[in-house]
Amino acid sequence: MSVVTTSPAPSWLAWLLLIAVASALLSLAYWQYQRADEKAAFMALQRERGQTAELSWLQAEQAPEVIANRPMGLRGRFLPEFTIALDNQIRAGRVGMELLVLFQPEGAANFVLVNLGWVVSDRNGGSALPTAVPSDGEITGVVHQPSRFITLGGPELHDGVWRVGRVETDYWAKAWQRPLVPWVLRLDATVPGGFARDWAPTQAQQIGPDRHRAYAFQWLALALAWCGCWFAFWRKGLVKQ
Repeated sequence: MSVVTTSPAPSWLAWLLLIAVASALLSLAYWQYQRADEKAAFMALQRERGQTAELSWLQAEQAPEVIANRPMGLRGRFLPEFTIALDNQIRAGRVGMELLVLFQPEGAANFVLVNLGWVVSDRNGGSALPTAVPSDGEITGVVHQPSRFITLGGPELHDGVWRVGRVETDYWAKAWQRPLVPWVLRLDATVPGGFARDWAPTQAQQIGPDRHRAYAFQWLALALAWCGCWFAFWRKGLVKQ
């Protein structure tokens, strides 16, 4: 004869665990869905901007919030005494750095950092830090918004050049006493001088909207699986033979 006994209801701690884990997984799913929408909008904007004409300095100053990834032409002069190296940049498995030099556009009050490209780090088997910069005059490039990821440590002076983990235009504007625009110009590969400038997209930028949606589905499936397992383990204790 079977004896049916009811186990006590789950404790508040068990309910808390269920809700906390499920909420975390659902939050990750929602975040990936948001990333998919953002990436789709970004790719559409990239296509639109790729068909637009080259920006002028005046246009960039008037609408700095909508110029990212737009082509731009400038005329002016480089100030190589103001150089920073964006350290620990990996290309084809090699550690290197991107060199950025201050540029003064002709007739402008503000300055801009120009990314001359990538070189093998002199601290990882590379040659001495290059000092040559392109000739003064006309340059072309693409506007780039520096990453805002938090990095450990601050600028480090090594062999006469400041090494940084990220480009902070506000910091260098104060350090150099020069007004800087809040973006960087990546020098076009057709401009003489400079270094490796293929400007390959980052791994995160290569992920399309569909991949983000797939990740969102995976997190959602994990949330449902977690809830199912939780209830299954609880119900297992409800009936005893």
